Amino acid sequence: MKILLWILNILYPIILFTAAGYFAMGDIEDWVLYAGAGSALFGLIIGFTSWAETVPPRWFWVKSRVALFNSRVFTALGYALLFFCIPASVAGIINLL
Repeated sequence: MKILLWILNILYPIILFTAAGYFAMGDIEDWVLYAGAGSALFGLIIGFTSWAETVPPRWFWVKSRVALFNSRVFTALGYALLFFCIPASVAGIINLL
């Protein structure tokens, strides 16, 4: 699970930029929204279950003001956003090619 989360955190900016490019083009197909909603539910479940994998050990609990917002709910919403954007980024890459 840690390797999957590590790969998703590396791909996160790429997926968001290609999905934003697809949504900016304006020709949004219905299947992209439906697949995004379904995968967002899957991402929400992944976010809630994998939150403990991203919490550092107790001796690293020095957090900044921004890091204080990193709770289980915001982690789950972040993964839901990522999984929602995956179908849009795939459709954006297909439209570019």
